[in-house]
Amino acid sequence: MQGNYSSPRKVNPYNNPDMNPALTKFLAPTKWKTVDITWFDADWSPRQYARLSNDNGDIAILLDSPPDTSPDSMIGHEIGAWSKINKHLRALGLYAPHIYAQDLENGYILMEDFGTRDLVGSTTNAYIAATDILITFRDHENAKSIDLLGYKDTHVYKALRFYPQYILGTPDLEKKWFAAWDEIESALPPCPQILTHIDFNASNLMWVNDRVGILDFQGACFAPFVYDMVNLLDDARRTIPGDIKQSCIDHYCASLSPSDVETFNAWYPVIKAQFHARVLGQILKLKTESGRDDLMQFFTPLQTSFEKQLHDPALAPILRLIEQER
Repeated sequence: MQGNYSSPRKVNPYNNPDMNPALTKFLAPTKWKTVDITWFDADWSPRQYARLSNDNGDIAILLDSPPDTSPDSMIGHEIGAWSKINKHLRALGLYAPHIYAQDLENGYILMEDFGTRDLVGSTTNAYIAATDILITFRDHENAKSIDLLGYKDTHVYKALRFYPQYILGTPDLEKKWFAAWDEIESALPPCPQILTHIDFNASNLMWVNDRVGILDFQGACFAPFVYDMVNLLDDARRTIPGDIKQSCIDHYCASLSPSDVETFNAWYPVIKAQFHARVLGQILKLKTESGRDDLMQFFTPLQTSFEKQLHDPALAPILRLIEQER
């Protein structure tokens, strides 16, 4: 999220009474010990980012997060996971930020700045480059040589409960809701579980010197191999042109066996509907509990799309359950 905040505020770390002495100590041995710091608006997680500039014009990004031992640390957003997965992605030859310094005990990472140009509104070539990352996730022999949660154990999958809780207004439907998804998936061919970013959308992908830089990967897990493709091409916040979408799918499937292509095509609409159901629930949850009206602009078009998706015969158990509650 380094390049996607607005309304920065410029402060001097040595004059700011809010500056944590631990941060000053962390920066002291680096070449950013005397800097201008531009803090950016926080996202909905407890972490914050800042852009640091020293007298020589050297730029870096500071990640300031609650330590993993802090009660303020959020599941799926741990700074320790960020560091571990960053190292793993770089070992796979992918472009994750270089870490200049880190102090995980106090919640600080100083890293390479990927700039401000993300993939939103980018060309087919940029999206194909992003798809190549997902092919690496799928095919690299060492992609799974890291200890991560399975998809259904993640906070992302568990957040599916927000749809019956906030959209249908029946939180006691949770058990039947997840059972309906299990019923749908049990009718599909077995799906490869691969290294998955879990938030692989255009705003987390930066275009840097004709390469795609990867951000916000701390929630990575092992999930159905279509998940990140759905996230990239059917993100709730933007519409990807049909020609770009088809080019990416064709590129991803080109090296798959015919049976794996069938599996991809069977799972894609299911994960897409599941993804959109979760986002709808999260939008209404954030509005209800945190007053986040800014996200409601996505709600109606996404709900309309989701209701159309439910007419896919594969999703009949979910459609039936929703209709019973209306």
